[in-house]
Amino acid sequence: MKRLGFALSAALACSTLASQTPPADLTPKACRPLFTTSAGLTDPGFAELELGAQTIHNRDGSKDRFVPTQLNVGIDSWFDLRVGWSGPALRKDSQGEQKAGGSDPVIGGQALFLSQARGGVDLGLAHWHKIPRASVAKGIGTGRHDDTLLLTASRTQGRWAFDLNAGANWIGRKGGGGRVRQAALSLAITCAVAPAWNLTLDTYALAATKLGPQALSSVLAVRRDLTPRLCVDLGVEAGHTDGAPRLSLNAGLVWRMGRIF
Repeated sequence: MKRLGFALSAALACSTLASQTPPADLTPKACRPLFTTSAGLTDPGFAELELGAQTIHNRDGSKDRFVPTQLNVGIDSWFDLRVGWSGPALRKDSQGEQKAGGSDPVIGGQALFLSQARGGVDLGLAHWHKIPRASVAKGIGTGRHDDTLLLTASRTQGRWAFDLNAGANWIGRKGGGGRVRQAALSLAITCAVAPAWNLTLDTYALAATKLGPQALSSVLAVRRDLTPRLCVDLGVEAGHTDGAPRLSLNAGLVWRMGRIF
């Protein structure tokens, strides 16, 4: 948590230093939400598709592979709907045995209560609900419902963008016995390093619970805008504590599909 505190202090310092207005082609744009979610919403009536491929190397020697996919639909200027799925999951345990199956779908939404134009910061609330569909026998799912509730805050300053999340996960205990609350805090700092190129450092912390130790990890990602409607990104995550993955690789794209209503 101390490391995340240092990151928050650095973000405030960077915000002060980045007071100059950049050229129009150096507006910062974050990558897909590898962990931290921007307070910004999908435009009303439009749809966006996020598609990726992720490989996670765990500390016990096991490996997980997913195809994280999310569809965002702008419902109004203050709300959008989000449906996600990690796709077919492939898990290889520490003994080398592989098991495959579908993952758990999630459904949620995000509301924007205050815009930067009015209050100096975008401020909102996001919620996701996990529907248990993944196989418990294969070790892919828990068979329990989970919920996530986050306060989202974002600010753009010059060529810099800052996204902050604070909230909690409510995780269902495998085999029953209620749910466990887990505090969550994360910060993403994005810099427009060149026209159409953005670099993001995303750091998150998850509190220790009866289900596992504290997780502290950082993701470094680069985004490239190919067209006004299509961008690609590549991220590398390095865990700092036993509760975080040892290493994770994530590559994907965001496609602004266009107006649907």
